[in-house]
Amino acid sequence: MTMPLFSQTQGRGVVGLSTAETLATVTGLAVAASPARIAALRVKTKNPGTLITWNHVQALGPDAITVRSADDIQSEDDTKTRADKQHDPLGKRVLTETGQDIGTLQDIEFDATTGHIQRLILAGQDIAGERLLGAGSYAVIVAAP
Repeated sequence: MTMPLFSQTQGRGVVGLSTAETLATVTGLAVAASPARIAALRVKTKNPGTLITWNHVQALGPDAITVRSADDIQSEDDTKTRADKQHDPLGKRVLTETGQDIGTLQDIEFDATTGHIQRLILAGQDIAGERLLGAGSYAVIVAAP
């Protein structure tokens, strides 16, 4: 089974299983380390600063992402997950824990069922997901090889 890339997930609709209506559109993500995983999807709704924590994702399909209901879409203030736009790791510098700049994060390959990050994709190289140490407003930090 091929693992999806986050760039393929951006722009997908989020559909509520209880109503079969499109509730939101995926705009970004937040990641967590230990183990490296997608913590939440940042989504566009009528309300700013909204997200879906990964544990509320029922399925990630080729055409849509499903959640049980609109109640699974939360305000960032209601969770402990940092998922605002400035914490989206895509396009950020990637630094090793020793401070070496190794490039810019172009994409993330992840397991669609668990949300675990398989690979961080940079121009000319891939980094194993388990090397992810953290992501912030300035950079993504990975363990030195």
